[in-house]
Amino acid sequence: MSLPKDEFKSSYYDYGYFADEKGKEFKRGGKTEYWGYKNPTGDFEGAKPIVQAWKTMFNPKKLLDVACGRGVFLAYARDVGIEAEGFDYSEFAVNEGRYPRCQKGWLQVHDATQPWPYANQSFDLVTSLDFYEHIYEPELPFVISEMFRVAKKWIFLQIATVDGVKEKGYALKKGEPIPWEDGRTWAGHVTVQTEGWWYEKFEHDEWMPRRDMVNWFCSLVDKNVIRNWLLNTIMVLERI
Repeated sequence: MSLPKDEFKSSYYDYGYFADEKGKEFKRGGKTEYWGYKNPTGDFEGAKPIVQAWKTMFNPKKLLDVACGRGVFLAYARDVGIEAEGFDYSEFAVNEGRYPRCQKGWLQVHDATQPWPYANQSFDLVTSLDFYEHIYEPELPFVISEMFRVAKKWIFLQIATVDGVKEKGYALKKGEPIPWEDGRTWAGHVTVQTEGWWYEKFEHDEWMPRRDMVNWFCSLVDKNVIRNWLLNTIMVLERI
């Protein structure tokens, strides 16, 4: 398998990344290893209690899931009466890999570093799960500004982060060799930083971080469902 040398493009997020039970094959230290979601069906039962928590907390009429993958959260949101739609960079995820319960019209292929095809403040809630660590640092200001633009009231984020002590962060640059020996890059993570670093990136005069809402969310969802999220960063932002 050919791996990208200096940039993660949409083709990287393919069948092997999402659906292959073995995952994507890599060579590290002379040994063969595998990484991937390893999820043939695309389903995630944890989406149900997570979406129910969003319904309880935010009661959104319209929801946008940024980097929605195969659309599993869209389907579960629709189950509870939320008009949910989303977009993803991966053509595989949106097309042949789409979650069977997610209708084709609910999601589309789109590059988040290009203008988002939505009107200002058109979504009561914007969610983004395991997304921002995939964006190169120079492109973050634009992506974040587009998120603020389309969100009417609430933003819910989950980002892969490090503590900065036991595990150091990094920021890859387009055009420079991808360090495959660092296993975190297998997931396509190009900007891995601390929680505090991300809070600074999301500072905005019209938006306020709501750590109390994060605590409420964590009280509503079984810890086993979000155990990986708890190792990283969950963030709620409110337009004020």
